[in-house]
Amino acid sequence: MNYHITKRENPLDRQKSLYYPQPEWGKMISEEELAEEISYASSINAPDIRAVITSLKEVIPRHTMAGDTVKLDNFGIFRQSFEARGKEKEEDVNTSDILNSKLLFRPAVAIKNKLRATIYKKVASAKKEVTEPTD
Repeated sequence: MNYHITKRENPLDRQKSLYYPQPEWGKMISEEELAEEISYASSINAPDIRAVITSLKEVIPRHTMAGDTVKLDNFGIFRQSFEARGKEKEEDVNTSDILNSKLLFRPAVAIKNKLRATIYKKVASAKKEVTEPTD
């Protein structure tokens, strides 16, 4: 994985800046490309794989919104969490204090071990920023 160096304000001392490695992401892999790649490595055709991916995109949010934790063996765990505003008195806390909902993913040990094998390479400068889809 490529990275470049970026200068940012030091969060502990805002008068100083520090230099940090910043990832350089490659291309965005589409669902269709992912399905095709999985299809070549298995006996399942790409449309069937896309159907499974579509189903996962529906059932994982449904379960996590209900407070469930979804575990995909040897892949990881999905759960919903949120940021919240604190109050001095318990009786003053209500749903309006929940600010941002987010989906957390904790990779399984097998995935973590594969990620540890990442080889990092410094590149000269930052690429043009890639915007991520909002869906």
